[in-house]
Amino acid sequence: MLYAKINPAATYTVQVSPFSATTTQCSYMTAYARPYALGAEQTNFQVQFGNEIKNEEGVVVGVTSEYSTNVTMTAVELANWGTNDTVVLTDIATKIGTTATEFIEIPNSNY
Repeated sequence: MLYAKINPAATYTVQVSPFSATTTQCSYMTAYARPYALGAEQTNFQVQFGNEIKNEEGVVVGVTSEYSTNVTMTAVELANWGTNDTVVLTDIATKIGTTATEFIEIPNSNY
């Protein structure tokens, strides 16, 4: 699974009671086309946000799933996608007002 580290981090707030809320910042994102139809004028992406999970050696082995949202991209916006998924993650990050600063591939991620 390919993840983009984003800056600034995505922030979301969850109401935990009528008088308090918890705010979480997420430094990573990934996206899934839901569904992807070749040649479509628009493609909907489920964008998931989370934070890194490191092993004892400090190596990133996964990313938590904190929250998700949907982003619609047009065929024009996806024209440069091709086979390089960093392109679409960069474009989605830009569309939601953040920047993809680096990419990590986590094989067989169970997180």
